[in-house]
Amino acid sequence: MGLISQFARELSWQSKSVLRYSPALGSKRGIRNTDQVTSRFSPAALNRLQELQEIYALHDWPQLCSATEYVENLYLLDLLDHYIEPPFVKGKGMDIGCRNFSHLPALSAFNSAGWIGVELDAHARYLNGFTRRAYGEWMASQRAQCQFVAGSLLGVREEVSLIVWILPFVLPEPLQHWGLPDRFYQPEALLRHAVSLLRETGVMLVINQGEEELRAQQSLFAQAGLSAISLGEVNSEFSHFRQPRFASLFKK
Repeated sequence: MGLISQFARELSWQSKSVLRYSPALGSKRGIRNTDQVTSRFSPAALNRLQELQEIYALHDWPQLCSATEYVENLYLLDLLDHYIEPPFVKGKGMDIGCRNFSHLPALSAFNSAGWIGVELDAHARYLNGFTRRAYGEWMASQRAQCQFVAGSLLGVREEVSLIVWILPFVLPEPLQHWGLPDRFYQPEALLRHAVSLLRETGVMLVINQGEEELRAQQSLFAQAGLSAISLGEVNSEFSHFRQPRFASLFKK
């Protein structure tokens, strides 16, 4: 993108950094009737939902999720249950690029040891006046030993046992699309730092969108001298994404 785009994104970032105040979130509207959400599920999705409900505690998800978030959490929990084989080392997990920490219900259902949500663009503001940080901190308060970190992953020092990283900025275009300054395009530095935060025998699940991002991710692993297991295209009965998603699993 050109200089005008770079300037506009930098100006927007500086504005958010200065005007970061947000009222604290007291509650979320949630889902009044989950049947209205699940009525659109295929028979296979309903069967998988029942299986997940028998293994994990999902009882309060309607209070924590919008309808879209509810389905996204089922999708993520389905993948975690399928690809992360227990017992992985016990300890806290980390959600990198967690947005408003909306995936915490699935993450905490899978691993109750506590989660750290890290979001660089934490002061992005919704139309209702609340920021991602306000939502993220509220979500963190709903689970024990959870916290929302507003800032770059490079500033995080706490070690964790499990990392979930959905759609990292491995190409510059998505970062620019979301309005972030080019200086935050640091894919290799971020990957190396993420790995440094993993305890011995820790696990990191990385999910990319589209084959181009997958190839970029694989190149990053190679450049950093890291060996990751390619899981190929990952599918779920709850997937509603337009582009295919691919996953890699790194074990320390």
